[in-house]
Amino acid sequence: MRSDEQVSNETRERHLQTLGEISAALEKKDLYTQAHGHRVALYSMRLARRLGFSAEEIRNVGIGGLFHDVGKLAMSDHILATRETQLSSELKQEVQCHPLIGAALLKNIAFLGPVVDFVLFHHEREDGKGYPFGLNSAEIPPGAKIVSIADCFDAVTTDRPYHKGQPAAAAYAVLREGCHGNFNAIFVEVFIQEIEEGGMIQDIDPDPLLADELVRSIAGCSHQVF
Repeated sequence: MRSDEQVSNETRERHLQTLGEISAALEKKDLYTQAHGHRVALYSMRLARRLGFSAEEIRNVGIGGLFHDVGKLAMSDHILATRETQLSSELKQEVQCHPLIGAALLKNIAFLGPVVDFVLFHHEREDGKGYPFGLNSAEIPPGAKIVSIADCFDAVTTDRPYHKGQPAAAAYAVLREGCHGNFNAIFVEVFIQEIEEGGMIQDIDPDPLLADELVRSIAGCSHQVF
């Protein structure tokens, strides 16, 4: 008869395999989205560390950044390659479902804990005008606010099919303008300080070792501190 520990370890390994399969599927679907997730994970962890989060919280935020757009697996290739403002109202509604889909894909992986909420709420806004639920500032987890800032910064500063990446200064302006309703103003200024002192992440290929180490650390398979 197998022990509870053996069953737990087997369940954890199955969940790790599931996350690996999700990551591989996202790579096949859209290379930009996968690389974007890696950069958002790194930016999110840097901001969380500078804000004084614990090692566990930093790992959680990193996983949230890594998988924040996983719900785009359900979106059409046309949406991924088109500027959102050019989409019909029906396709915009589809885009706005991706946090719900992402959370649904991850919710049954028990060791992810608050990470699912970071994926679910990363498009909520401080003024309550975000999606999918229109939460107010107090209802949005800090980790989701961090991922939102990192997501915006990387989106502005990297090349996409529909726009050329802009310099950091342009992204700072977007973030600071977003403090009027979208982003947490304190987090934005701390993030800008981090980028000014630590620099931007240069173009990198998605690193499977980073993803694997992050996921295994949060699952209790690794003791590395990020």
